[in-house]
Amino acid sequence: MTADEIRHELIEALAGFEIIDAHEHLGPEKDRLAASVDVFTLFSHYTHYDLVVAGMSQEEYKSLFDQQIPLERRWATFAPYWQHIRWGAYARAGLLAAQRFYGFDDINDQTYLPLSEAIREGNTPGIYERVLGQACRIRTALTQPLTPVPPVDLGSSRLTSVMRDPLMSSFSTRQDVFSPAIDPQATINSLDDLLDVNRRFIARVKAEGAVGLKVMSYPCEAPSRKEALEVFERVRAGVDYPMLNPLRTYVTDALIEFAGQQDLVISVHAGYWGDFRLLTPTNLIPLLYRYPKTRFDLYHLGYPYVREALMLGKQFPNVWLNLAWTHIISPRFATSALDEAIDLVPMNKLLGFGGDYALPVEKVYGHLVMARENIARVLASRIAEGQMSETQALSLAHRWLWENPKELYKLKLE
Repeated sequence: MTADEIRHELIEALAGFEIIDAHEHLGPEKDRLAASVDVFTLFSHYTHYDLVVAGMSQEEYKSLFDQQIPLERRWATFAPYWQHIRWGAYARAGLLAAQRFYGFDDINDQTYLPLSEAIREGNTPGIYERVLGQACRIRTALTQPLTPVPPVDLGSSRLTSVMRDPLMSSFSTRQDVFSPAIDPQATINSLDDLLDVNRRFIARVKAEGAVGLKVMSYPCEAPSRKEALEVFERVRAGVDYPMLNPLRTYVTDALIEFAGQQDLVISVHAGYWGDFRLLTPTNLIPLLYRYPKTRFDLYHLGYPYVREALMLGKQFPNVWLNLAWTHIISPRFATSALDEAIDLVPMNKLLGFGGDYALPVEKVYGHLVMARENIARVLASRIAEGQMSETQALSLAHRWLWENPKELYKLKLE
């Protein structure tokens, strides 16, 4: 068989896999059911950024979701920019979702109205089960809802919590430090009080079922308690600091150490986001040396710092590499990186898929279709070259999509 024929066989086989989704931002289903939905639900989340880069203003983008504006007017605002972004990977996930769940092969001037009606009619209890369970065969998704301090129990076995707080705080303002979102009524008179409040939170969410905590890969050189105390006192006096400051460095380091002791995974966003120069994966190296027994899940292969991320996976036993988001950043990047990872990294260190969506749960399916294509393309090439059999290739894919995330996060699944 040719590599293309093998690829199609692999895609069909992968569609039958039950998998673990290694990263989402999905909240409880009730949040989706309470939302006002229409065609533009499929253009929330990441397509936002393509639209803005294409020239849409933030005000125009916000207007797309204003239900007081007639849908026809909102579409007229959107349509010119749609022509600029429709060929991108972000957009394709939405097109695949529209086809699979609502029966529309395209999103255009003729379909946006009936598609909107179909999305509204489909926004009913059980939508998570229909999308995640039936269409995607996702047993559970490791999720970090975007709401401040979300509940650990998200009301569905399809969702497992990886908490965003407190490691996403900047610890740079009086409110951050003395009225933290995790416990606004806490009494914090000292730096140790601040640490204790956050440690109690981490211990509580672990006891309630959280399996990890999220952090950004900002610079994390050796922390200084002396410098942290100086910032703490100045913040108490009302001085605001930049996001990167000695107090944040000290507290984040202490909480990563504590989370590791609690056997929680540290899930790390690296690379693409905002000023991504500050988020290179290599910033993690001091932490990886300081806490060799703590498990770090490095998201997105650190795109665009892919080789740096791969080298962390190559060098450090406590680093796993997570392809969440990567398949919709660029399928070509994802296939190239996955192919190189096979050469570089032990196969128990790769997590193959995470949809990385919040409100538009349907797009998890679109992203997963693209991920299966990418995985199949890489493995088919290896099979055609005689490097592995189809059975061996499917065993690898199963490891990436089920065994590795299950083992890393110590998930109790049958």
